Amino acid sequence: MSAAVGFPNWVILERFVFRRDDEESFPDDSKAAIRASDTTSFDIPFRVAFCLAQPPLISRIYAHLPGFPPPTKEVPLAIMATHRHLFLFRVGILSPALALVQDLFIYNAADDNPFKPLKALPPCTEPDMDYTRRDGRLPRRPPHPQEEAKRRLLTIRSMGLLCRGEQEFVVAELNLYKLSRSKVYADICLLRSCTTGLAGKWNSMRVPVVLGSDNPDDTWQLCLWQTDTVIPFDRWLCWIDYYRGILLCDVFAKPNPTVSFLRFPLDEFPSTHNRSKACSALYRNVSAVNTGRMLNFVDVDRSDGVGCGALKPSASFTVTCYTLASGSTVWNNDYMVTSDELWSANPPERLPRDILMFPQVDIERPHVVHFHIFEFGCVH
Repeated sequence: MSAAVGFPNWVILERFVFRRDDEESFPDDSKAAIRASDTTSFDIPFRVAFCLAQPPLISRIYAHLPGFPPPTKEVPLAIMATHRHLFLFRVGILSPALALVQDLFIYNAADDNPFKPLKALPPCTEPDMDYTRRDGRLPRRPPHPQEEAKRRLLTIRSMGLLCRGEQEFVVAELNLYKLSRSKVYADICLLRSCTTGLAGKWNSMRVPVVLGSDNPDDTWQLCLWQTDTVIPFDRWLCWIDYYRGILLCDVFAKPNPTVSFLRFPLDEFPSTHNRSKACSALYRNVSAVNTGRMLNFVDVDRSDGVGCGALKPSASFTVTCYTLASGSTVWNNDYMVTSDELWSANPPERLPRDILMFPQVDIERPHVVHFHIFEFGCVH
């Protein structure tokens, strides 16, 4: 999330929302000066508070959700996406019929009022995608005049947010439709705001995925696709599978968005859906740097083959940093450093002899990468 009034230039945001339903544990103005409140579509009030810190310290979001279902039944509030001055999150509530209902809200950090209300997005009533057809088309059934529009549940992990200028933005969901091992489509559901910043309406479409190379394995890799995260990059939203690569979607393209696939610069790619022995999301990261005009890809490759855990005795790792310029399809190998080189330059009390995890490029200083080190249950 980038800077706006009252915000640092950028923050590392904790993935989880900290729920605090009692007034004593919910942070006050001195700890979280930036706050917002609103009500759900069922008139249930809630509040959020931002506790921000300069990186590499972690920033957090707290939620005050009295009257909401307990976390054992539902995740009431989930972080969905951020870009520049906008923050998108979902509030999940149960209807009187005990059905899950999603309310989407936009927080605008550029507004000078620190206690401003949130902006509720209109509910998505687009019909679900039809996965029974084999021709790739997306059929439309006109709604019955007396039929109540059904709210569509959107996939949190597949949602992204992209700003253009100070007012325009797009909220989009993308999922792949694997027609066959030789044909893959992108099913997109998106909301484009008006040029005044007011929310528009939802629309959905099915578009072909353009492959970035002539490698016949590209389509198979898309058949195995699982989205790990979504980030904005220049004019694209990027859906990322840390095992495979990036789907670049030009969400502002007319008449429909375009989607292309670009592999990561890796020597090997998994040939199955099995992720039980590999945890690439722990050792890889993609960030937009250089004011959003360049992607930085960091890969930590460990020699012991362990998916998650301490380094085995005598094992090592290599950190490689790549960059991709906007409009290019070629990754540049910028830097490589081994664990032996890092350890020889840093004593154990300064750098523990274990695996580096969760890389995060410093947005203001792209030559700097922050890591976590887990050792015997303690986080460094």
